Parts: sequence; C-alpha cells; structure tokens
Amino acid sequence: MPLDLFRSLFTASLLIASPLAAQAPTAPPSAPTTVRQTLPTIPAPGPVAPRSPRTTPESAVAGSPAADAFAAIASAVQRRGGMDDSMRVQVAAASEALMSELADKTLDPLVRGKLLALQAQCAMWLRDDVAMDAAYGALLEINPSNQTVRLRWAQQCAAAGRWQMVVDLLYGKTWAPAIDVEAHITLCEGLMGIDKFNDAQGALNTALPLPTRTGMQQSRINALSARVQSLFAEFTKETAAVQRDIAADDLPVVEILTTKGTITLKLYEREAPNTVAHFVEHIDLGTYTGTKFHRPMRGFGVQGGDPNTKENSGASASAVGTGSGGWLTVDECTRDDRRGHFTGSIALAKRGAETVGAAPLTCGSQFYIVFGPAEYLNGGFTVFGSVVDGLDTARKLTAEDSILQVTVLRRNEHAYTATRLPDSSPTAYDHPQPWGMKTASNATASKVPNTGALQPMPAPISVK
Repeated sequence: MPLDLFRSLFTASLLIASPLAAQAPTAPPSAPTTVRQTLPTIPAPGPVAPRSPRTTPESAVAGSPAADAFAAIASAVQRRGGMDDSMRVQVAAASEALMSELADKTLDPLVRGKLLALQAQCAMWLRDDVAMDAAYGALLEINPSNQTVRLRWAQQCAAAGRWQMVVDLLYGKTWAPAIDVEAHITLCEGLMGIDKFNDAQGALNTALPLPTRTGMQQSRINALSARVQSLFAEFTKETAAVQRDIAADDLPVVEILTTKGTITLKLYEREAPNTVAHFVEHIDLGTYTGTKFHRPMRGFGVQGGDPNTKENSGASASAVGTGSGGWLTVDECTRDDRRGHFTGSIALAKRGAETVGAAPLTCGSQFYIVFGPAEYLNGGFTVFGSVVDGLDTARKLTAEDSILQVTVLRRNEHAYTATRLPDSSPTAYDHPQPWGMKTASNATASKVPNTGALQPMPAPISVK
C-alpha cells in the first residue's frame, strides 16, 4: 500500500478510535444483550524502501582523477543552482589537474578532446577568457570542422561581451541545419556589439526560415530585429555626433589607471556639459582614487566610483554602493542631442534603477561602462563619454579591482563646475538592468508579432 494512503488511513482510524476510547466503561458489561461492532481491520503497513544512496556523478573520462573531480563539481553546481567562492577554489584545483593530464603527449585524441571540453568549462566558471580561448582553440585543432565547438565558443564570447571575437569566429561560415539558426542569432549579437547594424540584420535575414526555427528562436529573432532597427536609428544620430567631435577636436580626455590596466575615455562635453564638469570635479578632488569596481556584471558592464568602497573609508559593508561623493547633480539624459548607450559608453549611475526606474536628480559620483549596446537605458541615464582605449581591460574588472589614479589628459580652458544638489537620502545606486529584464522602458520593446517576417532595414549608411 502506498505510504501516503497508509498515513491517511491511520489518521482516520485515530479520529474514529479516540471518541470510542473516551466513552468506554471502566469494566465490561456483565451480560451484553447485543453483538459488539468492531472497527475495520487496518492492514499493517508494508516495508518502506530505504532512500537510495546518492550515486557518484558519472565522469566523462574513465580513470581520470581530474575528470572525476570535475563531475563532482558539476553535480554540486547543478544542485545549488550556482557557484560560490569555495567552489571556485575547487574549480581552480580541477583546472590545474586537467592541465596536468593534458600535458601527456600520448593521450588518445578522443580523450584529449573530452578533457579539453572540461577545461573550457572550468575556464568559463573562473571567467578566464585566455584559458577558455586556449581550450576551445585546441579543440578545433583536433577537429577543425566541428561546428558545435565553434558555436559554443562564440556563445561564451558573447556572454562576456567580446563581440569582435564572436564575429571572427562566425562570420562567413556555412552551418549545418541543426545549428544554423543559433549561429545566425549569435552572429547578429556580435555584429550589433561592434556597431555593424546592417550586417546584423542581414545575419537574421539569412537564418534558415520556419519550420527550421523553433517558436522560441523566432521570438528571439523578432526581438533582435526590433533592437537592430532601433539601434540603427540611434546610430545614425551617433555617427553625425562623432563626425562633429572629429571636426572640432576639442573633447576632454581622461585616463583611468586600474589594477587591471588603463582605460582611456573621451568626454562628451557638448551634449553633457554639466555631467562632464561633475565628473572632472570629482577627479580633481581625488574622489575616485582607491575606489573599487564594486558591481561588475559579466557581458553587460561594470560600475564603480563609490567612495564608500575605499579601504580607509570607514563605511560598513551595507553602505557599499550608496555613496554619492558628497553631492548630487542634475540629469542631462532628456536633451534632444543626448548621446546613446553603445559599446564602451560611460554614464552616471542613478538610484532606484532596479525597482521603480531611474530616479531623477540622483546622479552622484558613481558611473558605469557598458560592454554592448544598451538602447533601453537611453533617456533614463546620462551618457557623458565613451572608452577609446582599454575596453578589454574594463571587461576584466572584478569587485576586487580598484582605481589607482585618474588623470585628465586634456581639458578645455574653462572652469569645470557642476550644479550641486544636497544628498539627503543615501540609498543604493543599483546597476542598470540588462536587456531582457522587465522594466518600464523595455517591457514593450520586444513585443513584435511572431509572424516569421523580418522588417527590411533602411538604406545602408556608413558605419564605423
């Protein structure tokens, strides 16, 4: 009998028996005149099977201690739904063990391929792009025609915002029908990341049509097509602004020296004069020296500039992310000539970004750099510059990295003084939301009819 059924019968028997027991006389009647009724017989429960012991995760390579360790880690990641710092230590150890086994020149190519695949996954967990590239590159050396390996490599590069690498891996390739649509979707994302919007739309247009596409793939294609066209219109304006910048040759230039390397910025003083002045003021005051990049988001961007992250700030852990640098300044994100969020754009963070939308008049010292197009943030956050050198450095930043020094390499001959507002309510400067999360600004952006048809692009323009 099933255990749940037995429990329900046993509970019912208690509800029946308890009142009878309470009403029974202390001694049996001397001369019963009627036949007593008895309760229904309850079958004795059958033996409950013991819980089977947890089986050892299956290793990809029999006899490989490194593969066994990897299998155990993968099983733990699946159970926990994520990875913590202690598990990353285990991953690093497994990665070293895999490298040691891969050093054996006599390995069978099939075994080597399996170990390299595990090594690639370890590198992804550790966010080590160099090791990941080495593992995937070695896999393709074993089998250059393995399209699945090439696509997987490109998808991991896209997840890290390494758009040029995505394009280098996928552009101009012919794909097997089983992976053709995914390859074209990933290529579209890579081309968007390097501002090649006509080519990005072309990648979607040349993906195999329905019914090869799944419904989910078609929805993704429709949403990407809507984004491409929105970005195309934005980039038309951006191209004109860039041409004005080149002609005037008067943009301020800033160099940020970090623990990972140098990032060089150009500042959009024409379209965001108050914000640029605000940023330069904080540089001159030394606000940024010693601050950490406390909010990295792989593939999307990195946020820093909070004085509360300095080692000698005296701020509590809960105060990290709330610092404004002492005052607030006004927004310039609704100007008609405002600049848009493209790969490498830098903007001021604002409060309330993850909950109720970016709150106006909350711009402080904190800034963020995006690693790809983020048009859904336009009109809500003030873009005041872009990275001209060192974007790869920015992508490598973690919460443990800090700013060593910030230098204004070039400035115009006027005072850099911004409007100052009091900071009376220090709350968190939340990271702007990446594409795909529900916000007021992007909730309707991807609602494109799932017709299977793609809208044609306007006439091509010259893009950088």
